[in-house]
Amino acid sequence: MNSVIYKTQTLKVSILLLFLIFQVGTIQSENLKSLVNLEGNWKFSIGDDPARAIPDYDDSDWQNIFVPNNWENNGYDGYNGFAWYRKSFQIRESFNREYLYLYMGYIDDVDEVYLNGKLIGASGNFPPRMKTAYNIPRMYPVPANLIRKGGKNVIAVRVYDEIQNGGITQGPVGLFIDKDQERMDVDLTGYWDFECGNSVDKGNLACISYRKGKIFVPGFWETRGYNGVDGKAKYTKKFNYPSDMSTSEKALVLGIIDDEDEVYVNGERIRWMGYKRGGNWSGNSNYNTFRAYQIPKGVLKSSGTNVIEVTVTDHMGPGGIYRGPIGITDIDLAEEMVRKEYKDNRSSFEKFFDYWFD
Repeated sequence: MNSVIYKTQTLKVSILLLFLIFQVGTIQSENLKSLVNLEGNWKFSIGDDPARAIPDYDDSDWQNIFVPNNWENNGYDGYNGFAWYRKSFQIRESFNREYLYLYMGYIDDVDEVYLNGKLIGASGNFPPRMKTAYNIPRMYPVPANLIRKGGKNVIAVRVYDEIQNGGITQGPVGLFIDKDQERMDVDLTGYWDFECGNSVDKGNLACISYRKGKIFVPGFWETRGYNGVDGKAKYTKKFNYPSDMSTSEKALVLGIIDDEDEVYVNGERIRWMGYKRGGNWSGNSNYNTFRAYQIPKGVLKSSGTNVIEVTVTDHMGPGGIYRGPIGITDIDLAEEMVRKEYKDNRSSFEKFFDYWFD
């Protein structure tokens, strides 16, 4: 009898421990390859001077500060206002991409990011039209031709903090490429036509990645200059499909979208694939669900122009087609990606349930 009680109690403890393990927060499982890790010591100075964006600006008397971490924890407790960060690096990894991605983590509250003297991205609004972007992860596209291969590169970040913690507060911070993007048969990253009720913020007009009436995909539209867009926005992409490639058994992959979407290819509505458990599709698309859509036979054109139209509805907070990969691939690979994302980003309850009953 005691043995039975002991075993029952042991099982209960084991179940509790497993559930606690599964309670650990999920992390978006992007398949990123790091080209340059930019976490660590940066040069730092409070105040504001546009000359600090110049690559050969003399920052030898600046303080060292650890990134990512708020500047209050680095000796600037109670400081609110402008400050600049600077970091030099070399890139030795080979890459064959038109664009790289500079991840700057979370910045509290507002930022402008310069690479080799060129403004590559900005989020939020500086005073006097202050608007925070503290809760929006920064990911800015970097034209590969802006990188000095084998030479010195300089990143300069202008930050304004209004209240409480300030600075580059959380990671990751570095230059990356999306390895899953390389698995797409048709690469659809880059500029899409974009329509919404807001005009782009004036601070973003100087960004070298800005294109009138267009938006770079992927990325939250707030990090592309469209601040405070709640409601509907429309993305449109025209492309030519390779004439030597089959148009059957294909899927459109759109990464992750916040919050809801309707997708059309050449005027025909296509549906989200969902996650296939056994023989059934399950789950509902939401702001952190990986998007893949099976393209019906005969919809893709092997010659001429194809058109993708995506209407996104965002209810609150950041929105848009914010994470890759973006492209067209075989249905089998799309299903593999959906399964992986589902397993990596299940809730703690789903992980616990699947462990015992799947």
